[in-house]
Amino acid sequence: MKVVTKLQMQEIDKKASAEFNIPSIILMENAGLVSSLILKEEFSGVNKITIFAGGGNNGGDGLVIARHLFNQGIAVTVYLLKEADEIKGDALTNLNITRALGVPIKEIPNVEELKKERSNILEADIILDAILGTGTSGEIEGFLANVINFLNDTHKPIIAIDIPSGLDADTGFPLGCCIRAKATFTLGLPKIGLLLYPGAEFAGEISLVDISLPKQLVEDEQIKVNLLLKEDVLPLLPRRAEDAHKGSCGRVVTIAGSVGMTGAAVMTAQSCLAMGAGLSILGTPKSLNPIVAAKVTEVITKPLSETPEQTVGLNSYDEIMELVKDADCVAIGPGLGRNNEVVNLVRKLIPKVNIPMVIDADGLFALAGNLHILKEKTSPVIITPHPGEMAMLLGITTDEVQKDRLGTAQRFAQKYQLVVILKGARTIIADPEGNTFINSTGNSGMATAGCGDVLTGMLAGLLAQDVSVLDAAKLGVFLHGLSGDLVLEEKGKYSLVASDLIAKIPAAIKGNEK
Repeated sequence: MKVVTKLQMQEIDKKASAEFNIPSIILMENAGLVSSLILKEEFSGVNKITIFAGGGNNGGDGLVIARHLFNQGIAVTVYLLKEADEIKGDALTNLNITRALGVPIKEIPNVEELKKERSNILEADIILDAILGTGTSGEIEGFLANVINFLNDTHKPIIAIDIPSGLDADTGFPLGCCIRAKATFTLGLPKIGLLLYPGAEFAGEISLVDISLPKQLVEDEQIKVNLLLKEDVLPLLPRRAEDAHKGSCGRVVTIAGSVGMTGAAVMTAQSCLAMGAGLSILGTPKSLNPIVAAKVTEVITKPLSETPEQTVGLNSYDEIMELVKDADCVAIGPGLGRNNEVVNLVRKLIPKVNIPMVIDADGLFALAGNLHILKEKTSPVIITPHPGEMAMLLGITTDEVQKDRLGTAQRFAQKYQLVVILKGARTIIADPEGNTFINSTGNSGMATAGCGDVLTGMLAGLLAQDVSVLDAAKLGVFLHGLSGDLVLEEKGKYSLVASDLIAKIPAAIKGNEK
């Protein structure tokens, strides 16, 4: 599903009128009508609704909703936050229609009038926020800030129309203060700020309102940001022939593990198999091999020459190159260690490995200060940093990464010509062509050690089955989050552990195999 910036949405609206002769008031009518239908369906039993309408087109959408609900017998009161003679254009047309129908409309141009209506407002079952739209910029101050804070303090369910008032439609950050909505009915296409945190928290549950935009317009706009949904990613599952055998389903080599970190290595290697790979080979320091071998049954373990610190190192290089010679994918990094030998090994391997590679965790640490090595790669690469690791790679703070997750991932992917998976709430996937995907699955219970190792294994398992790096990233990230959501249903957020995800991968896939 395409996701837009506020400028892209404005351009699409303009072109709908200029190129397809759709009057803007028709789009406003569609927005209000469909929103009223969704509201009645999702909030059945509601008898009294209060609508706060601003002076612009967002307020006009609210007025359309008001008259449709009024016609359906629901008690509606509109609080207009501008004096009527200041309302213009399509919003004014709908104000006049709404008044003619007899819908109660009260002008509240200041805080004093707002306070007078407090008891009436608190009687509403639901409050609709149609105050400010996606074009809002700059800090929300004065009267409108007072209104937003007042509405939040009522603790009534608030439904935002298009976007919670006060939320930046592009960044997802509040513009000083912001409506905290239970649900948001977003118009036409989802806005980026609704999907990224903290915006997603302010938006609540998001419903898409079809305002009948021509599909051709959306396609012609060349929108490169997408929301990953089930119908988009599950068709990407690799097709398995009826006469398939382990050799035809892909061979993964994982280079991982050090003292105290054998769990990361094991979970990565096991996740490859759960994702459908035919063979999973795990290379670890030889002194740790007995520990690893005791933890796995189906994974083939390979003891590697080690350093005095019981890590792999440059003396492991030839053995690893021999291992990957017959492999289809390499996963490198989970629990690998951070000494100089590990760092030098990773830097030597990346330009030499000529099969798809997933680099995570300590593999990323080895690249810090030496990102030029990524430009020397000879095979497709996926990197899977969390925000702290991305900050380390770029030499910036984690806060800087979090304030521009989308842009950070996009720029890195394009500069180094690889696929970036920037992990976190609403994981971001970016490819070298600027295509970007926001994941819709996953939950805060997955904020626990080892979940990233499971993702690395899932990605490697898909790459080994000849799935492209971008499709593997999309499918792997979506199924990883879906596995976490399935665990959440059984165990809740607090008791979820990474190995639970591996156990749920089959259920996440089931019913969608090819």
